[in-house]
Amino acid sequence: MEPAERATSTLIDRVATLLQGQGDLDGAEPLLREALAACRETLGDRHPSTLASVNNLGELLKDKGDLDGAEELYREALDAHRETLGGRHPSTLISINNLGLLLEAKGDLDGAEALYGEALAACRETLGDRHPSTLTSINNLGALLYAKGDLDSAEPLYREALEARRETLGDRHPNTLSSINNLGMLLEDQGDLDGAEPLLREALEGRRETLGDRHPSTLISVNNLGALLYAKGDLDGAEPLYREALAACRETLGDRHPSTLTSINNLGSLLKAKGDLDGAEPLYREALEARRETLGDRHP
Repeated sequence: MEPAERATSTLIDRVATLLQGQGDLDGAEPLLREALAACRETLGDRHPSTLASVNNLGELLKDKGDLDGAEELYREALDAHRETLGGRHPSTLISINNLGLLLEAKGDLDGAEALYGEALAACRETLGDRHPSTLTSINNLGALLYAKGDLDSAEPLYREALEARRETLGDRHPNTLSSINNLGMLLEDQGDLDGAEPLLREALEGRRETLGDRHPSTLISVNNLGALLYAKGDLDGAEPLYREALAACRETLGDRHPSTLTSINNLGSLLKAKGDLDGAEPLYREALEARRETLGDRHP
């Protein structure tokens, strides 16, 4: 590729990336396709710039919901990286992870698990157990096993990620707080409510302190702790958390947002469990009316 041609292709790609960042996916797609065609023609299918264009177009198609189209491109990029760079090169590991995330999004959990396992083994070998990329791979594999219902296999990965993040990032880093929350939720699902509670309380306290009371992650923690206390039978402890979550959702998301409607229903269920039927009824009626309006009469 001549220098002028290379500059033009790079500019096209940058404009497309800008449009994609602005949410104009339909405007970005023909530009990314043009840049990729130019790279294939002038540089060949295995050139790093071509593979970058392959990956960029794959990301866009994924964002547009064309998962089958994205998968074809991600597989091409991964095969080429394996062939030209080897199985342990950082670009190859990125391609492995991208394809794994895509397969998980498509519901192919077994396919994703194999890729996540490969990525984790390579990261441990080349980067060590405490590298951020290794910890991301540990978390990805743990989350996938959790999604598959294999909680016993997910638990040691979640514990390893949490221990390493406490050690390398500190107790208040967002990634550490996510790991604390993840382990707490897993223990709750395993039935270890007493083990889960201190973790969910720590996650909530850390998110209030670092993100504020109205951040979406904080509200998730508010709801998670409320649900745990409800499951433990501590209805008086759960009620103020459910009320806080509902007030925040109304304020930040509006009365018809799905999260708000879930909070309305949660509080109604709690009041019913406490025997406050008069308090529960208007909440149930509000949730029903809003769901009829937003989801229709036949939605589950």
